[in-house]
Amino acid sequence: MAYDAGRWLLLAALWSIQYLFLRLAVPVFGTAVAAEARALFAALFLVPWVLYAARQPIYPLQRWKDHLAVGVVNNVLPFACMAWAALTLPAGYLAVINGMVPLWAAVFSALFLREPLGAKQAAGFALGIAGVALLVKLGPVELNVKTAAAACAAIAGAAFWGWAGVIIRQRSGSQPPMGLAAGSIAWAAVLMSPAWLEAPPPQAWTLQATAALVACGALCSGLAYLPFFTLIRDIGPTRTLSVGLLVPVLGMFWGWLLLGEAVTLAMLGGTAMVLAALGLVMRR
Repeated sequence: MAYDAGRWLLLAALWSIQYLFLRLAVPVFGTAVAAEARALFAALFLVPWVLYAARQPIYPLQRWKDHLAVGVVNNVLPFACMAWAALTLPAGYLAVINGMVPLWAAVFSALFLREPLGAKQAAGFALGIAGVALLVKLGPVELNVKTAAAACAAIAGAAFWGWAGVIIRQRSGSQPPMGLAAGSIAWAAVLMSPAWLEAPPPQAWTLQATAALVACGALCSGLAYLPFFTLIRDIGPTRTLSVGLLVPVLGMFWGWLLLGEAVTLAMLGGTAMVLAALGLVMRR
C-alpha cells in the first residue's frame, strides 16, 4: 500500500509540472517539435533504463502492434494536443483540464473493460465538464475563438490519456509493463521525427526553453512512466489516473510560483468542481 501511494504521489508531482515546461518550451520550438522532442527525450531515458537497470525485454518488433497502439494514443496525440494548447492557455488552466483524465478513464473503462459507471460517475463527468467551462469562461484569460479552441484541444488530450490507460491495461498482460512503456515511447518518437524539419535554427534556442523541453520529456514522460505503467498493472487505470486529484492544485501552484500566473476565484471554483467530479467518479 505504501509503495503504491509513493508511486502515485511521484506521478502526480511529475505530471503537474509538465505544463510549466510546455509553456516555456513551445513558444520557442513550436508545437510539432515540442511533441516530438518530448517523446525523444523520454525514449532516451526510458529505453536504457528498461534494458540495463530493470533488465526487461522490450520486443520492439515482435510486439510492434501493441507498442504502436499505445504510442499513438498515449503519446503522439495527447502530446500534440497539449503542446498546441500550451501556446495559448496558462499552465494552471492546462493542469485543471488534466484533472479530466480520470473522468475520461472511467468512461472508457466502462466501455471497454466493463467496469461499472453508475449515475454518480455520469454526474461526475458532467460536473467536470462544467468546471472546465467555468474556468475557460471566467478565468483571467479572455475567452475568444483561440482560447476556446485551445481548451478543446486540451480536453481532447485528456481524453486520449484516459483512453490510453485502458489500452495499456489491455495490452500489458503478455509483456513486461516497462517494456511496453519503452517500446511505445520509442515508436512515438520515430513517428513524429519528421517534425525536426520544422525546428527553429539553433541560434533561436534559448537555454531556458531547451532545458524545459528536455525536462518535459525525460522527467514528465520518461521518469513518470516508471510509476504510471506499473500502477496501471497493479491497481488499474481509473485508480492510477486519480492523480488528477492533485495535478490541478499542484499545476496552479507551479504556474503561480514560477511563472507568475494569476490564480482567480473562477480558477479555484473550476478546480473545486473538477475535484468534486473526481470524487464522484472514484466513489464505488
